[in-house]
Amino acid sequence: MEENTRNSGQGLGVAALIMGIISFVVAFIPCVGLLAMFTAIIAIVLGAIGLSQASRDNSPKGLMFGGLIVGVIALFISIAVQIVVVAGLSSRAGFIEEKIEEIVDEIGEGIKDEFKDGNFNITIEDGDDKVEIKSSIRKNEMIDKLEELEDDGNNVEITIKIDTSGGE
Repeated sequence: MEENTRNSGQGLGVAALIMGIISFVVAFIPCVGLLAMFTAIIAIVLGAIGLSQASRDNSPKGLMFGGLIVGVIALFISIAVQIVVVAGLSSRAGFIEEKIEEIVDEIGEGIKDEFKDGNFNITIEDGDDKVEIKSSIRKNEMIDKLEELEDDGNNVEITIKIDTSGGE
């Protein structure tokens, strides 16, 4: 007596195996490997559906297992390659952060030097009264002008504190 075998799920098994192989090859390419994740998931789904149909009809399951296994391996490889790529990029981010920090420090030092040398302008307004201290005036002259403003009887109290240490 001849045994009647069905081929249920074989087409899905072939499709799963092809998608799994494509995923496996593409998974090793950085950045493009993201596409391998999608094709690997498709291979896994097709393999699982084909395996379900083959089990129901008692058909051979070799192609479905092959597509399923290759899809799972390709998915893991793709994820691992993307993690390595992201880790490599994040290690370079520290370099950029250091450069930005250096630039900010240089600007801060420049500002400290400008204030230390007295190269800046201060304008104080009280109603109609206005006192302007220009960058060419030395620190002692600035203090005198500020004290003069305080002594004019304008009910303005000024506290003067000048740090000449440069923040050190």
